[in-house]
This record gives sequence, C-alpha cells and structure tokens, in this order.
Amino acid sequence: MMKDPLAVPADARPVHHPAWDNRTRQVADLATRQCRQKDAIHSAACSISGSPGELIVNLACTATAEAQVPMMMLYVNDTLLPQMEKSLGVQFETRNLQFSVAGKETPAALPGQPDGSPGAMNWLKQPSADPAAAADAGPQGAGTDLALI
Repeated sequence: MMKDPLAVPADARPVHHPAWDNRTRQVADLATRQCRQKDAIHSAACSISGSPGELIVNLACTATAEAQVPMMMLYVNDTLLPQMEKSLGVQFETRNLQFSVAGKETPAALPGQPDGSPGAMNWLKQPSADPAAAADAGPQGAGTDLALI
C-alpha cells in the first residue's frame, strides 16, 4: 500500500516576502526609537523575526537607574508590545525580553585578590598567566596599564 504524498514537501521552507520583512524591520526600528525617547531608558534594541504564524520579538532595554526598571517593564508590556502587534496585525508567538540597569563595570578579581589590585589588572594583559605570578609582577609586569572605563 502506497502512502499519499504530502501536500507540502517536508523540505519546503517558509517563503519570506520582502514587504513583510521590510514592515517588521520598520516596526522594530520604531519600537527602538520609542524606547530611547523615554527619559528612564538609557538604551534599547529591538528586532523581529519569523513568519506571521511564528513571529518572534527580541527586545532589550536598559534603564538609567534600578528604580526605573518596573516603569520600563510596564511600558514595554502594556503599551509598546500591544502597539507593535496592532501595527503588524499579528500577535507575537515568542517574546524575548531583557531588562537591565545601566552602570559601570568593575574588573573581576583573581581568586584571593581584592578588586583593583595589581593581580586583578594583569589578568587582562596575560589571561593565561599564573595568578600568583601576575600579582608579584605588579602593574608594570606586562607593559602599559589598561585604562578601564
């Protein structure tokens, strides 16, 4: 007994239409700009991918201060995403949302070294060096110091 062939070949890939791709890019760019216009939001990035049946939004927002994170989350979930879905005429199947707080990074300390010690700085110059030797070498051991922002 022979099975009926599939209506759609198993190896068929979804067809992406340039107009749809252009529209999703425009909506993602607009969402990025709308987020960046908010005083409480330090930075933002948005992208949309997938087909109308499996639409995926990726949105990362960074608040200017920790106290602003709840407001930022409410804005994204209650205002921005519904506006985006309405504009596209389709709900997102997957929402990859990332919220963070802007701040200065501090260098990671080596085991047994306090932050900012010579050993903690030298691992940037010689990441494979022995931690004890790096601490003994001091900041001058590997050349010029790195300026950390």
